[in-house]
Amino acid sequence: MILEYSGILRRPNHPEHESLIDGASSDSRIIRLGGRLMLRSLASSEERKQCWRSNRDSSYQRYDIQQAARWIEQILPFSLLLLVVFIRQHLQGFFVTIWIAAVLFKSNDILRKQTALKGERKMSILVGITILFTLHVVGVYWWYRNEGVLYPLAMLPPKEIPPFWHVIFLIMLNDTMVRQAAMVLKCLLLIYYKNGRGPNYRRQGQMLTLVEYLLLLYRALLPTPVWYRFFLNKEYGSLFSSLTTGLYLTFKLTSVVEKVQSFIAALKALSRKEVHYGCYATTEQVVAAGDMCAICQEKMHAPILLRCKHIFCEDCVSEWFERERTCPLCRATVKPADLRSFGDGSTSLFFQLF
Repeated sequence: MILEYSGILRRPNHPEHESLIDGASSDSRIIRLGGRLMLRSLASSEERKQCWRSNRDSSYQRYDIQQAARWIEQILPFSLLLLVVFIRQHLQGFFVTIWIAAVLFKSNDILRKQTALKGERKMSILVGITILFTLHVVGVYWWYRNEGVLYPLAMLPPKEIPPFWHVIFLIMLNDTMVRQAAMVLKCLLLIYYKNGRGPNYRRQGQMLTLVEYLLLLYRALLPTPVWYRFFLNKEYGSLFSSLTTGLYLTFKLTSVVEKVQSFIAALKALSRKEVHYGCYATTEQVVAAGDMCAICQEKMHAPILLRCKHIFCEDCVSEWFERERTCPLCRATVKPADLRSFGDGSTSLFFQLF
């Protein structure tokens, strides 16, 4: 049958007039034709096999995805149950963490709004905010006075090895309360520079930035004694505990060096008397510019001549450069890419856990 299909042997139409095999030339053509048919048949069979394999693989993938989804569906209620039990075991710490974080976010917003008011800030409101912030910090530390939360503030490790979750809570509590205490210091600066304009407003921004970078440096050091005590656990063996402690201190050293460099840069910026993005304009330059600030649309006060030759009030352009580096008019790059400014009274909201 295969020979008949390939054309090598053909049935004679009539036994008397047809021979079984043709001439040599006809045979070669028939063989080539049969070979092509066989190759095409093999190629089509390979394609069918590949298609079947791909369909089988895709069906296996769909099955795996369905099994994974079913596994997640089965384990999700149990995970939620464990989460509820975990919250119940640490109920006080859980709600205290939410409370102090919410107060921190709200306090940061209040402080930024008070800083933006400039000379319109009211002394009574600033004093009230300062008292509330202070009472909040003192109240939280009084509540946890027996939990050993004050030792890390003095860079002293806890007396006993704390459990992992207690380490996390201890670090988050101190990290949040230290930022809240720094807000008290910033409020005192706002009270001191209440009616500051011109150079005093710029100095206020530099002082707020310096306080924030000092806070970042202190916060980088704050978790060190707690993790040092946690890793230095002799129950895991002296070699293992010494190795983990040494690695942690090495990693911590790199971040501390970076924070020290930022603080030194902020300190140098405070010591500079001149405006590093321009200079004070002369009377002739102000008159030639029209004596009208393009930002506040009022008469210029303590005008600053930028490097691009545009003139603005020092208060206006200082506030502008809190978030920008270019001229408000021509968009030329005026302020160098140095440290981030915290002159708007903001505080970093990222937690320093390690």
